[in-house]
Amino acid sequence: MPAVRCVLLCTPFLLSAWGVVQAADRAVPDHKVVELVDERLADWWFKPDEKRFDLIAWAADIRTAKKLAAEHQRPLFLFTMDGRVNTGRC
Repeated sequence: MPAVRCVLLCTPFLLSAWGVVQAADRAVPDHKVVELVDERLADWWFKPDEKRFDLIAWAADIRTAKKLAAEHQRPLFLFTMDGRVNTGRC
């Protein structure tokens, strides 16, 4: 069992070291760094279908929300937050 525990504990460190070695093999010239970061960010960033949260018709204040709910005969959902909604801590 100690051997299994050692493998489980060492694996993340070995993988990160392997990533550093891989990165050293793919050295990027200084003038290409911004372009590379932009490309990687575009690959990793949320796609439109993953950002359904942004499709909600948010209202800036309760009066506007009540007016819109009445106009469209829709229920009003009051969302209050103490934290950062984009990190999931609300």
